[in-house]
Amino acid sequence: MRKHEVQIEIAASPEQVWEAISTGQGIQSWFCPIASVEPGVGGKTTIKWTEGMEASPRIEIWEPGRHLQTSSDRPEPGQPNVVDYFIEGSGGTTILRLVHSGFGDSADFNSEYESTGTAWPVFLNLLKHSVERGVNTCSNVTLFRMIEVPPATVWEKLAPYVSGAPRYVAPKGHCGCFELADSAMLGLFCEKCGGSSMLTLMQLLYGAPAEQAEAAREHWTGILNQLFGEPK
Repeated sequence: MRKHEVQIEIAASPEQVWEAISTGQGIQSWFCPIASVEPGVGGKTTIKWTEGMEASPRIEIWEPGRHLQTSSDRPEPGQPNVVDYFIEGSGGTTILRLVHSGFGDSADFNSEYESTGTAWPVFLNLLKHSVERGVNTCSNVTLFRMIEVPPATVWEKLAPYVSGAPRYVAPKGHCGCFELADSAMLGLFCEKCGGSSMLTLMQLLYGAPAEQAEAAREHWTGILNQLFGEPK
């Protein structure tokens, strides 16, 4: 059975890191635009990117400030899809360690294993950025698009429009995050989906009014339409 293990140091308290992984607003500040949490063991975390792309993993372990575990069932005889968040630290510095397990050894799991392994470091860098700036000040502007060209082409065409400093770019695959003006962050995830690409573009803004968030949405929608045509 295969697993991923990734960790990151965050200039924040364990309580602040816990808020980022255990509340709807916290999750929205780094992972997906729509989220809610029913806290405690037996509760659930609901996450959603767009219609048809949502999940509600169960909460199996709930130890505030220390350990959160969520689990989703796979079709039999597969093992559950399990994500553990371990929080260690005190005062102003915290280590968040993520362990994602439940991947079988067969080739059927290769695509999911490679995709999640590429994406998790990007997500944790987005989480670090948001926690250090305050998850409750964050607005998440996410655009999701299926594009009928390979991920490398999507990445290459978008590159001239990304003016920010790279904070983490995956050594394999086509995803990364970039710090823009006013501490905003941009996350790009270009995943292979058959002969096409599944693009998730996420801009995180801090302390921004609603009209600024809407302007960011219009800005990136215009760029995507210009490069790849309007969605069908």
